[in-house]
Amino acid sequence: MSVYPILFEDASLAQFRPLAWSTPVYEIRCGILNARERTDLARSGATVPEGQGKGGLLCRSGLEPLHGARGWTVGAEAVARELATVQEPVVWLSGRLPANPDLHAALLNAAGAPDPEFIWRDSHGLLALCLAPDRARVLLEHWAAWMQTATESGCWQSSDAGVPDWAPPGVDHLEAPSLDPALLAQGGLGFIWDIVPATAEAIEGDLARLAVEDRWCREPFGLAPAQNGDTPVWGHGLTLRPAGERLPAVGLLSCHMTDPNQVWLAEGVEIAPGTAFDTTAGPIILDHGTRVGSHVALEGPLYVGPGSRIKSGACIYGESSFGIGNRLAGEIGESTFGDFTNKQHEGFIGHAVLGAWINLGALTTCSDLKNNYGPVRVDLGQGPVDSGLRFVGLLMGDHAKTAIGSLFNTGTCVGFASNIFDGGMPPKYVGNFQWGGQAGCPVYAVEKAVETAAVVMSRRGCQFTPAHADLFQSLTRG
Repeated sequence: MSVYPILFEDASLAQFRPLAWSTPVYEIRCGILNARERTDLARSGATVPEGQGKGGLLCRSGLEPLHGARGWTVGAEAVARELATVQEPVVWLSGRLPANPDLHAALLNAAGAPDPEFIWRDSHGLLALCLAPDRARVLLEHWAAWMQTATESGCWQSSDAGVPDWAPPGVDHLEAPSLDPALLAQGGLGFIWDIVPATAEAIEGDLARLAVEDRWCREPFGLAPAQNGDTPVWGHGLTLRPAGERLPAVGLLSCHMTDPNQVWLAEGVEIAPGTAFDTTAGPIILDHGTRVGSHVALEGPLYVGPGSRIKSGACIYGESSFGIGNRLAGEIGESTFGDFTNKQHEGFIGHAVLGAWINLGALTTCSDLKNNYGPVRVDLGQGPVDSGLRFVGLLMGDHAKTAIGSLFNTGTCVGFASNIFDGGMPPKYVGNFQWGGQAGCPVYAVEKAVETAAVVMSRRGCQFTPAHADLFQSLTRG
């Protein structure tokens, strides 16, 4: 049955800061893909009614202009206009759905049959909701009113203003979808630190989908390629093949692979001699144009995004996922990086979730385990929260930077466009636009931050657009 999907944010987005300051939750990657991409793949081959897009994307208005996904309808007003003509069931999907492409497909397939409507929630709120079109239109009005109230409160700019709750009205009578109980037992991602423990299973599931796709193309959030006519590094399309089908015999002999069939390579991958691929715990996937230096140790499950470079001597452990154009060196374990983030030198980063356009100075190191081996408490701006996890490393927002030798305590959170350089470990919570990172440090002037970001992005073949400048300005108004 044909369905109309809507991916949405709600109050739980505050639990995905600091990345969620500047990125919708459904665009935050866990494994190879994010929630919007999994929904896209789940619907590949589906017939879309004439004049109708792939579905709706509901996020904060300040982020709407940064969307790059073709065919999706963005924003409450545009979605409302499209929804007025929709006749099929409407499936609302939270951006924090479990990182499982089979679950995305199952929820879409369950819509309308055998149950005409359903709801699925966990302790953090709504995960999925299927409604008839008329009821979905009423709910969209309710969501838009909630978003307006939240925007007026200033909570999208400042952690001092709590995000008001949103709960869909008139749906308490609905039951869970008729799906495999094992799928529904997973629950969603509750906080940003849940991304790392979910990465291994996410990579395995995403690979199963992508291995049978031909020329799947990423359409990243917030990236506008330079207007020079060149195809951006993420625009070549992904076609994965086992290493034995990609590398000549001499290339295979120069590497050590526990199982070449578990090393998946896209086109244009370059691997120097002496690289070790350990797939004992899971597959290793290198996307288009990835370059690997000599004597690198890679451990699966691992995904490295298109155009990335792994420098000689690097050691990267499994349960890790890296975005477009990363520069990687030193020791990295169980971590997720966004797009165009650099860790070019020695130092250890573990159990970390980093955003995009970050630069870590030489020897930057984070702790990911307390000396007493106890659960890590993390402050995302609303006070310390018990993560329930023994391992939590650095959490860092987009456009943040560190000086050489920077050290971070277990579970430290660093906000959007902050610069850490003032010696000693910073506090465990550093807000947005902090200049130095220590208590009482000055605010980083937004004009200087914008100037730096424009230079950084242009060097990597991306535009710094007016929408980016507006985002920087908005996040200083808290």
